[in-house]
Amino acid sequence: METKTLQFVKKRSYQAIAKDRVVRLRYMVSEQGSDHALAYRDDLFYLHGGYGGAYPKIEAALEGLSVDAKIEVLLAPEEGYGERDAALVMDVPLEAIPEEARTLGTQLEGETPNGDTRPFTVTAVTDDGVTVDGNHPLAGKQLHFYLEVLDIRDATRAELDAGYAFGLSG
Repeated sequence: METKTLQFVKKRSYQAIAKDRVVRLRYMVSEQGSDHALAYRDDLFYLHGGYGGAYPKIEAALEGLSVDAKIEVLLAPEEGYGERDAALVMDVPLEAIPEEARTLGTQLEGETPNGDTRPFTVTAVTDDGVTVDGNHPLAGKQLHFYLEVLDIRDATRAELDAGYAFGLSG
């Protein structure tokens, strides 16, 4: 009988993504049907298990995966940033906006008609006024997430108490 020797390749981590684990991801987001990156991050940490650090559909897709896994997830608007709300696009008088903020793309904090505070983006400037948009830039879009699992570790007690990941060391 011939003896065979097995060589095992050591993995960086043998943990799988599960509740109360901190997951480190690399991700890119594009609009469905486009290769143009709308968002990209090389080092995102979140606490897995319904803490609000990731969309539920993304958490479900990541559940059980291990380091080096790569997946793609498509989110409909209602699963991501929501539908666009026309009531959040407003024309305001020029004098209501500070002069230094009357530039396309400027981010302002504003109060919605129902009293909530949220970021608004200047989308148009005319001699008479400024148009601001309180919708998230990705609202109303079918989003394609490309995700790669970079690391997994157990959450610390402090992270569990806080409900979010603190980063690399916890």
